[in-house]
Amino acid sequence: MNIFSLLLLLISLLLIVVIIIQPSKGEGLGSIGGGGQLFFGKNKGLERFLEKLTTGLAVAFFLVAIIANLF
Repeated sequence: MNIFSLLLLLISLLLIVVIIIQPSKGEGLGSIGGGGQLFFGKNKGLERFLEKLTTGLAVAFFLVAIIANLF
């Protein structure tokens, strides 16, 4: 196993964890019955940070995957 495989594994695990801990932005299927209510969270700074971290990890994952495929 080379360094790129280990890096891909680490980034993918981090990406999974960051996505799971993000709060949901909607009710999903719960809004179909007409009883949908959105509650806006108080911690917008944390949500923005998690969104930026998710984007950064996704970009890093794709770049490392492309580089690993070249070597």
